[in-house]
Amino acid sequence: MKKIICLILAALLIVAALVGCTGGNTDKKALPQEISQDEWADAKKFVTLSTGIKMAYIEMGNPDGPVVILQHGMTDNSRSWSLAAPYFVEAGYHVYLPDLRGMGKSDAPDGFYTTVTYATDMKAFFDAMKIDRAVVIGHSLGSFTVQTFALMFPERCEKVVLVSSCPIKQYMTESLNRLYYTYVEPLGEDEHPSDEFMDFWYDCTFKEDNAEEVEFDKCLAGLKAESKALAKKTWKNILLGLAGTDFSGLYAEFDTSIPVLILHGDDDTMAKNENQAELRELLNIDDNSFINYQGVGHNIQFEIPEQSSKDILKWLETGSVR
Repeated sequence: MKKIICLILAALLIVAALVGCTGGNTDKKALPQEISQDEWADAKKFVTLSTGIKMAYIEMGNPDGPVVILQHGMTDNSRSWSLAAPYFVEAGYHVYLPDLRGMGKSDAPDGFYTTVTYATDMKAFFDAMKIDRAVVIGHSLGSFTVQTFALMFPERCEKVVLVSSCPIKQYMTESLNRLYYTYVEPLGEDEHPSDEFMDFWYDCTFKEDNAEEVEFDKCLAGLKAESKALAKKTWKNILLGLAGTDFSGLYAEFDTSIPVLILHGDDDTMAKNENQAELRELLNIDDNSFINYQGVGHNIQFEIPEQSSKDILKWLETGSVR
């Protein structure tokens, strides 16, 4: 009898160890495999972080799968990755899509939001969700967050994917200041950017010939409405918080043992073509880990969600996009 009890206890310890290796949420309730655009905003969960904010997030896929974090761009929210997320779910990943501080349904406290602020929130999110290491993928401002996170907490990064990115340097200051003082600063405290500005801000079209264009239209409309609804002071905190950030002296500290993939669209007017060679040199990126999509703009993950997701998944599996 004692031998049987010992065998049972040993089996339980093995199971517990296997569960602990996965990382991520220890709550094994079934997660949604798909979420429509109509359901997206109401599907968000909330967690209070050690940094003091309540963060909104979407959780999908296999709770026992490897963890991937999909991080959105400037004034966006998790909906930005909603067209791409199903491909990661189908591949067996445990997918988290957080709303950055100030955006979506996350708290928007006073003060400028720097990439260090966002990266510190991300580390607190990892801790809250009991995520040890993960694949971290970021678009635009999310890519700056991911770069900063990898600099500050390299031990938490399994692999890194930068979408529509460039080096975090002060040459962004002039364009961000011009953007803020031209379009946002003149607004009254209770006013919001115009529809015309939002059309300019989200200037993109669907590039893939399939039935998902209807969902793209809903996704784009949702992003425009949710971004426009942000308070004037939040736009200020986001834009000017990034404007003063310069990591020129820090790239020497980047852990080049972390695999990095860069995706770029050659029609991107924000993360420009001329910045890509510098970014690749700083992060030691060869041709196996770089794609330049012809005729694609800044919002790669919802302009070409299927192609870009499959390219990322191929790289995650093989280490090369070739």
